[in-house]
Amino acid sequence: MERKNIVFLSSSYVNLAHLFADKYKEYDIFLIADRKFPHEEMEMDNYYTYSFGNEKQFEKNKEKYFDSLGVYVEQFEPDFIITNNYTKLLPKSFIEFVKFRNKKTKIINLHHADLRKGNEFKGLNADIKEFLKTEEITTTLHLIEDEKMDEGKILDYTYPTTLKELKTKTLIHKKEDIINLRLRNVILSYHERTKVLKHLYNVLKKNGN
Repeated sequence: MERKNIVFLSSSYVNLAHLFADKYKEYDIFLIADRKFPHEEMEMDNYYTYSFGNEKQFEKNKEKYFDSLGVYVEQFEPDFIITNNYTKLLPKSFIEFVKFRNKKTKIINLHHADLRKGNEFKGLNADIKEFLKTEEITTTLHLIEDEKMDEGKILDYTYPTTLKELKTKTLIHKKEDIINLRLRNVILSYHERTKVLKHLYNVLKKNGN
């Protein structure tokens, strides 16, 4: 079977890249972080980590930042690009460049909130908003087809991670604890490991070129 290349774009050390590489060996995984994070050295033949750019470059010239990122990403000839806890909105120019280089490349966003619940759970920190209101987090997997935030064809929804479940696992005591950055990262890591990982794999298998 032909191997597939996946580029993960992330602004956080909490991401699925190494978990996915470890579990699904038929994929080559390239994690591009938009800032430097400490990464564990992992002896995996299909997992590679890189840091691209920095906050000052992004703030100084966003257009140049994404032009450079497009060229950088293209080196890995991705079949899929996954944005996972990525704080930057991909512009039309980046999306068009990716499609120009390979029209079959799919860009997928992992949005940690249920987009069926309306606009209030779009944008950054949607997971916190959803959890405080509904006591659960559900991830939406959708295509990025233009520069609009958290829109595009819905591919799947994960099962929710609930407050009750997190209490059972002693990961949280009350829902307001999610506001704590350290606990939020713990909860997201748990949610991605137990809910998102398998759903993402199924989506990629179904949407493979």
